[in-house]
Amino acid sequence: MMTAPAKPKGQAASPIISANSLNEWANQKASLRGLFEAEIYGVMPRDFGTFKTDTKIISGHPFQAFIEEVTLKPAYGESYNVVLVTPKDRVGPVAVIMMENFCPNHNVIPVEGISKPEGISFDCSGEGLMANIFGYFFGRYITTPPIDMIMEHGYALAVIYPPANYPDDAAKFAKFRENPPSKEYVWGAIGAWAYQFSSLSNFLKSDGRFSKTISYGHSRYGKSALLSAAYDETIDGVIAHQSGTGGASLSKDKKGETVADITEAYPHWFTPAYSEDSLTIDQHQLLALIAPRPILLGNTKRDVWSDPEGAFRAAKGASHAYELYGSAGFTPSKLTQFKPNEDIAYWIRPGTHGVVKEDWPAFLEFMDAHFK
Repeated sequence: MMTAPAKPKGQAASPIISANSLNEWANQKASLRGLFEAEIYGVMPRDFGTFKTDTKIISGHPFQAFIEEVTLKPAYGESYNVVLVTPKDRVGPVAVIMMENFCPNHNVIPVEGISKPEGISFDCSGEGLMANIFGYFFGRYITTPPIDMIMEHGYALAVIYPPANYPDDAAKFAKFRENPPSKEYVWGAIGAWAYQFSSLSNFLKSDGRFSKTISYGHSRYGKSALLSAAYDETIDGVIAHQSGTGGASLSKDKKGETVADITEAYPHWFTPAYSEDSLTIDQHQLLALIAPRPILLGNTKRDVWSDPEGAFRAAKGASHAYELYGSAGFTPSKLTQFKPNEDIAYWIRPGTHGVVKEDWPAFLEFMDAHFK
């Protein structure tokens, strides 16, 4: 099977980030955001106002944590439920990892009392076929993260299931395309999920128990985690694991999944304009829009479809924007050099697409370096 190279072999990311000062970079950022909307993601709403409509305390569980289910109403879209898991022994406000998940909340936080989404039969808990498939192919932590480990490090979790609000289905997503937040561009699902991260962050920042908000996602939700921080500067950091095409990996001169591949398989994720032939931008510029906030890009050697080398070259291409803020930027020369203290950290492990036992210790090492 193919594996990622030890050193990057492709071309450097282009166009280069040419700003010579923070003022010049600030002027370029608005233009870049407009290009990403027009060419890849569709419009990104700027109204993140969100308010709480209901709260339910979840008790009788084995975790050393305080768990509650909160219902939130965003400016766009229907109300959604978030499960908040907070360390029992917290002292003062804590950083919170916002997680978008493939499985419903009652699977991700497996305790009695958490609501099941209405009208969605998808379930990946227990001994059913879906649970076995998820666990076998995508790893130990694809469904439920290591809750106790995260609590021991002193971080809170905010768990949401995006398809309950913004369906991951081309036909069902059509209703959002019929009434997009802007008439000029079409809002794709990646943009909608990114907006949900911002909606959640807006609420969490209003709650005195929480300090920093970090958007975390695997695969498609890694794309939305990056996009949310690029447009919402109140999000304090990103963990994007195997986010691939339309995420951290470059769209040009790439290995694995092409733009044509992803838009054919998932036409509802992006604006219909997304085409490698017409792109004037690339994903290193999306990463640069997050500067100076810290990013962790997770990858695996055998997940060539997600193009870990392209993500490495994108990190290199984004480095200059970080340097403008006085950061060291991205310094590794090899894909295997994990530097969690740096503002752009790159993590790669053996294996394939998924979330396994080696991943969360790396994620938490990055978190401890930046948010402890």
